[in-house]
Amino acid sequence: MKKVMILLVLSIALTCGIVGTSTASQVGVIDVSLDPEVFFPHDTGTVTIVIKNTGTDSVELSRVNLQGTRSIYVIESPHYIGVGRLGAGDTMTTSFTIRAGNEEGIFYPRFSLNFVPSGNMMFPISLKVDKTPIEAGIKTRPDTFMEGKKDVVVVSVGNPRENSLSGVTITPQTGIANTVPTSIFIGTLQPGEKKEAEFSVTPTGTGDITFNVEYRNGQNRQTVPLTIPVVPGTAKRVPEPIVSNVEVTSIAGGYRITGDVSNAGLETARSVVMTTKDPAEPIDPFRVYVVGALDADDFSSFEVTFTAKDAETVPLVTRYRDDDGNLYEEVTHVTIQSGPMPVAEQDGISPMVIGIIGLSVVIVAGALLYSRKKR
Repeated sequence: MKKVMILLVLSIALTCGIVGTSTASQVGVIDVSLDPEVFFPHDTGTVTIVIKNTGTDSVELSRVNLQGTRSIYVIESPHYIGVGRLGAGDTMTTSFTIRAGNEEGIFYPRFSLNFVPSGNMMFPISLKVDKTPIEAGIKTRPDTFMEGKKDVVVVSVGNPRENSLSGVTITPQTGIANTVPTSIFIGTLQPGEKKEAEFSVTPTGTGDITFNVEYRNGQNRQTVPLTIPVVPGTAKRVPEPIVSNVEVTSIAGGYRITGDVSNAGLETARSVVMTTKDPAEPIDPFRVYVVGALDADDFSSFEVTFTAKDAETVPLVTRYRDDDGNLYEEVTHVTIQSGPMPVAEQDGISPMVIGIIGLSVVIVAGALLYSRKKR
């Protein structure tokens, strides 16, 4: 009788073992997704696993688990316990929150299923940790900033990673310049993709500008700061009007200045005008002389008219604009004759001319009279 009972127990045990093995063989992993697809060190993310019962009978699951490795930590533990039955042809989705450690490399946390009454299945998950950051840099900037002058700064960003990066935003941060726009949203950068963002920067003082490149890897935020110093000075490529060949002449009621204005700079001087200011007072016909645009190495003649009392020098003013519309003013001090203002000219023949003509008539008449007396 004991032998029969032992044989029966062994038979039941073998049958259960076969059932467990059969049950495990009909359930399998059909999909695995990682968010993010590639982790930075210390990133937090999710692993989502889809399993399916490909058999014709339902199976009962007692436990679903994900086991970490030396550098991949599973935050929830234990996981699904007493899961229940998975019908024939049905699928089940499970998600686990994990955190990467400090090491780089490829790691294999193990996903496992336990069945009722027995049997189990294990499936390794391939997960990569890579610390390669986004590539960000200043592509274009002026050699020298000028206070109050608008210049262009171009920031370039590229994605050298194997996974896409989302929410890429570039935000300038400074207290010594006006920047337009205040932020640029680039969006998603696919692997190997590169984009640029252009900012207008007008310095108001000396200091630093930091362009913060922010982006997300899954739910994790990363920031790369790009800092450039701003020390306003004299730029190399600017208009540079120079006045030469200046001559001053007296006119009725005032003075006339004539000369040439040349552009010795490397950029076009726009809206160039010539005039005078206090103690001079512009008068017609050339209160203001409009030269217009002067290209690099170009020149133009000009003349201005003005009145000035008790002055030996007057300021000759050259006003012009750069390509951004910024207004500049250069002053050249011109020496004029000191003393009273020139007397306005009279219409008709002057008294001196009349006197000369009268004297000539007297001399001619005397000569004629003398010649007649000798006869």
